[in-house]
Amino acid sequence: MGFLKHLKSSNHEDNTRWIVKFNKKGIVREVKQIYNPSEYYAFNKHKGENARPLHNKNVLIKILEEDLTKR
Repeated sequence: MGFLKHLKSSNHEDNTRWIVKFNKKGIVREVKQIYNPSEYYAFNKHKGENARPLHNKNVLIKILEEDLTKR
């Protein structure tokens, strides 16, 4: 998986977060990078608990490694 290798080797800012979208089978469908998490929280405040969680680099790596084993 090219993105996983890139993510492990590159340096990202501490405040960079990602959103992960899954398909019905629980496999990662899409990963989006959020550059300004405070704006995302402000914009999606009305969704409450239904808002997608933001993940940091370490959590995203764990999610992608688990997804790789599922495939």
